[in-house]
Amino acid sequence: MSIRIKYEVAPEFKEFDSWISHLHSDFSNSGETIFKLRNEVKVFKVGNHQLNVKAFKVPNLINRLVYVYFRGSKAERSYRYARNFLSLGIETPMAVGFAECTENGLLTKSYYVSLHLSYNYTLREVLDFKVELRDEILRQWVLFTYEKLHKNGIFHLDYSPGNTLITKENGLYHFSVVDLNRMTFGHIDFNKGLSNFCRLGVDPSTLRLIGREYALLRGENPEKAAKMIVDIYHKGGTNLFRFGQVKDTIIRILRSGRDEK
Repeated sequence: MSIRIKYEVAPEFKEFDSWISHLHSDFSNSGETIFKLRNEVKVFKVGNHQLNVKAFKVPNLINRLVYVYFRGSKAERSYRYARNFLSLGIETPMAVGFAECTENGLLTKSYYVSLHLSYNYTLREVLDFKVELRDEILRQWVLFTYEKLHKNGIFHLDYSPGNTLITKENGLYHFSVVDLNRMTFGHIDFNKGLSNFCRLGVDPSTLRLIGREYALLRGENPEKAAKMIVDIYHKGGTNLFRFGQVKDTIIRILRSGRDEK
């Protein structure tokens, strides 16, 4: 059996070069698991730093080939997209590196490494009415989405509530985007931009608030947008929306069970 480890470390984090090169052999028996469902996320203390490592599940047979020779693994894409985000001034945890293990030319496991980010809450808590000034935070988040993502031609394909981390500093809200391995790039028109909000798992009144705010930013009719965003949920966006809703419900149940232990 031919096993090969490929890895890359950001130039400013070369101190972690050796650690990342051995990550595949060390991941299973060290670190603290903070999330485990389809993929697993662990926190490691390395020197004076806390590192987050996301280990992606073994892909299907076709993707084990595709991710090596044609597209790049989810870990590699997460790393490169995060570097791109940071270069554009879009907040995301600092990208440290990635590692991949292949056996006989096929990908088995891949790992994305970033600096651990402390935050106050995710967008999920805001949408669930667990945070004060809910509507104001949502309006600022819509502005962030338009100014930072859509204006830069970035369409996050998994823009669900758990993938926006929120920190409040000096009265200002900072939004940090995670789970970056699935993106498309290119011009985002108004309709496509509206559809990016349809994985939130929220009620129609919240969708209408988001639609109106997005329309005002883009010089469109707010009431028309409020109707459109709900229509997207009921029509073309329903499959993505419902998948995201089910996924978030499962995550909520698992997390609540863990918290009760």
